[in-house]
Amino acid sequence: MSRKRSDQIAEGLRQRILSGELPPGARLESEAALSARLDTSKWTLREALKSLETQGLIRIRSGPGGGASITEVSASTANELLWNFCFSRDLSVADIYALRKLLEPALAREVTPLLDAPTLARLSATAGRCCSQRPEGRGVAEREDELDFHNLLAAVSPNPLLRFLIEFLNGLLLKVVAAQHHDPALAGIDINYHGHDYHLELIEAFHARDAERAEAVMYAHMQAAERYMGELTALSQRAGGHQDEETRDL
Repeated sequence: MSRKRSDQIAEGLRQRILSGELPPGARLESEAALSARLDTSKWTLREALKSLETQGLIRIRSGPGGGASITEVSASTANELLWNFCFSRDLSVADIYALRKLLEPALAREVTPLLDAPTLARLSATAGRCCSQRPEGRGVAEREDELDFHNLLAAVSPNPLLRFLIEFLNGLLLKVVAAQHHDPALAGIDINYHGHDYHLELIEAFHARDAERAEAVMYAHMQAAERYMGELTALSQRAGGHQDEETRDL
């Protein structure tokens, strides 16, 4: 089956962008010039350019001085595209934590000698907002603080791919929590998971510049976090089942 002409044009321009022939900041030809060179209509060209804009590869400005220019794909755009991909698959908590248990300990080991005093202070402040000391359990807001701690660590990594993957997984996990619409803190349920305590242990290891200890503590933290998320998922499923039964009884 032949591809649409707009798809062919978009792919040709995409390859020029990815090869570096069209670097970030470069401007494409005018619509009239590009349509003529590609022997296509302006409507087909606009469809192709819109596709590239959706991918985050170009920015289109209208009006005088407008046109299409090449942009760097932002982390937020890449995250959104990957989140869309993930939510169309049957991903489980175990799938996410299979990667977190590999990446987070490696991150902890890598950044231990790189953490300066201001970053350690920010980590301590973020850890203080986690809710291990709250008797009623954990809520979504505290989950955000818990993941912010890990994003602060990721920001220190000199490895851009490791940093991106960790921030992506943390964002994905937060979306999963929000999508469940079930807050164990509001339900008064003690999940018996204390991320705050692991964070304090990690901060101690960071201050001591003990990379091996930081790696070990982070792995234990990820194991405990996986258990917590597994219990929370089961809790949400049970709650959903009870709601379905009540609806059927009406």
